[in-house]
Amino acid sequence: MEDRRYVTHMNWAPCKCQKPCSCQQKKQHECKEEKAHKAVNNCRSCICEQLRCLEIGTVVDVFLTGGLSFLGLTFVSFNARNCCAYFLEAGSTSPLIIDCKKIDAIRIVRRV
Repeated sequence: MEDRRYVTHMNWAPCKCQKPCSCQQKKQHECKEEKAHKAVNNCRSCICEQLRCLEIGTVVDVFLTGGLSFLGLTFVSFNARNCCAYFLEAGSTSPLIIDCKKIDAIRIVRRV
């Protein structure tokens, strides 16, 4: 007999608003309606989840899938509908927009 205890978790079943949502501890992502969760489920990677809960203004290093990296970016926002993360580079006024699914790693820069 097949063990199916973890099937819904591993297949990213949408939240039915019966359990707390992943960012509830930071109160940035509220479970209001099923439509909102369909957008959230489009961006399923570990990095997308971290960006969903990241505080605005946090300075991070971003490492992309192709080997390119951006150091010292300031996090501006994350759009769960299209998986776009918005960052500002030092000295720039226009945002750098990166698809969260193309990011391999992020590192929060700790200020000394």
